[in-house]
Amino acid sequence: MINLQYSFIFVMSLLLLTACSDDDTQSCPETEIVSMKINGELMQFDVNGRGIDLDSDGSGHTLSLKLSTGVFQPQQNSYAITLKLPYKATGANIIEEFDYFRVQNATSSEIDFVSQGELESSIRVNINSCFSATFSGSAIVNGNEIIITDGIIKHAYDDPFD
Repeated sequence: MINLQYSFIFVMSLLLLTACSDDDTQSCPETEIVSMKINGELMQFDVNGRGIDLDSDGSGHTLSLKLSTGVFQPQQNSYAITLKLPYKATGANIIEEFDYFRVQNATSSEIDFVSQGELESSIRVNINSCFSATFSGSAIVNGNEIIITDGIIKHAYDDPFD
């Protein structure tokens, strides 16, 4: 009878330890998507660049992702967005820069949603092989309000960072 009690306590302890342990494992997204609604219009983006820079104070590394979409001929109508955030960090509102650059015809406009507007974000995966996040925000650019909603990035890198 005592063996049965010890077995029961052992099994329950394992279950509690498993249930209470933190799962820090981040898995890469299974599907690739980079999109957002800009003033209500759904737009698909491509990840055209990425990099990791050493912070100027040597405290860590910054991940940069470059997104773009649009046409360049005959009349340019394009968007470019650059995100910067701590490499390998996850959580809410940790994006340090969200640079929005828009060219339409011969006119360009640019703003950082973090320092000059509002940005809400959730970084879910940020590892050497992939990145996943959601975001939304707004800013005033040249007197016009730019509203970004339903922003999502699920991207696996072609070559993992070392």
